[in-house]
Amino acid sequence: MSIKRRVFPMKVQSGSVIVKIYRVENKGRDSFMVSFQADAKRRQKMFADFDDAHAEAKSKADALSRGELDVLELRSVDSRAYVNAVDLLNPIGVPLELAVKDYAQAWKVLGGKASLLEAAKDFARRHMHELPSKLLPDAVDEMIEIKKRDGTGDAYMKVLRGYLTALKKSFRCQLRTVTSGQLADYFRDLEVSPRSKNNARGTVGAFFKFCKERGWLPRDHEGISLVPKFKEKPTDIEIFTPWEVAQFLTYSRPELVPFVAIGAFAGLRTAEIGRLDWSELHMKERFIEVKASKAKTASRRLVPISDNLAKWLKPQAQKDDRVVPFDNMSKQIGWLVEDTNAGLKEAAKEDGKDPEKAKQVKWKKNALRHSFISYRVAEIQNVAQVALEAGNSPQIIFQHYRELVRLNEAKTWFAIEPEKTSRVDN
Repeated sequence: MSIKRRVFPMKVQSGSVIVKIYRVENKGRDSFMVSFQADAKRRQKMFADFDDAHAEAKSKADALSRGELDVLELRSVDSRAYVNAVDLLNPIGVPLELAVKDYAQAWKVLGGKASLLEAAKDFARRHMHELPSKLLPDAVDEMIEIKKRDGTGDAYMKVLRGYLTALKKSFRCQLRTVTSGQLADYFRDLEVSPRSKNNARGTVGAFFKFCKERGWLPRDHEGISLVPKFKEKPTDIEIFTPWEVAQFLTYSRPELVPFVAIGAFAGLRTAEIGRLDWSELHMKERFIEVKASKAKTASRRLVPISDNLAKWLKPQAQKDDRVVPFDNMSKQIGWLVEDTNAGLKEAAKEDGKDPEKAKQVKWKKNALRHSFISYRVAEIQNVAQVALEAGNSPQIIFQHYRELVRLNEAKTWFAIEPEKTSRVDN
């Protein structure tokens, strides 16, 4: 609109405040006077350019409307900048002062190494993509199904199902709403040992990592990173004496002998023995192949078959099925202890001794494997090699198993053979 078509005096209003712009002619040239009342005084300012006058009028009207009676006198260029800034902020409803405050604080955080716009774009790239609406139970089911299709080993699949099924029962909610605090409380309330809580924590951590990889959670989701590990009480490693394991082998049913012998003289874990097939025992080459799909650590390893172990396995080594044909080893172990103690009483009776005073045996948790590692370290004095054979870390073996037994005891242990168990001293 041309100057001639504008109506003067022009009113610029903000709230109830009105600032007027007057057109003043002087020697054929137009000037513009901004006039307003502030602090009981009439204020006037001349401008050669209408746009500058209009910016000043709007600036003063806004300031007076907010009760800022002591209006700051701005140069024409500053007035225009103020008006433009307010106009830019109006669509998002952010006051100019707050916008400037946020900008200044953001600049300090960035340390001048990047512009605020660059930081905002980077944040949007990493955080603002649309996350799917995913319930945690559904995410658990999908992870288990995908891992199964990928050929994940049975042992790890069992671990996933065990810990994650319990998790989804406690969190029937949107995946992205689960907080570190809620997870910490969940682990803390589990009625299991600190070690089991840490095992659960590790599995749940793998679950949240999987969810981030699938794009169900932002990449920097905390997962379990802020959940502290639980302090585990140190426990003494229990092992069998040569006499004890000789008694178990003596009074064991034939179909249970491979379980005891492999645990004692090769150190495989109970679950690993339960998954073994006879085809994985290479008697001629003298090693046991623990396949990755059947190992706890999901890593293939070869375990030597000692001379005495070969003799214990020989009677059944031609079979083609599972080495241990039992699904519930707890029951089998319970019966083994009963049979062994009954046999010891009967032997005492035959020797003319009081059977009630006969020495009895008891089962010790994981003691077959602990015994193998302890006697094997004493025998070869090579922690790294034993770590490879046992599928463990050298640090753990050095910390827990070194110097538990002596060399002469190790020689006795690996000399336990069929027909010679009665020679093992009590």
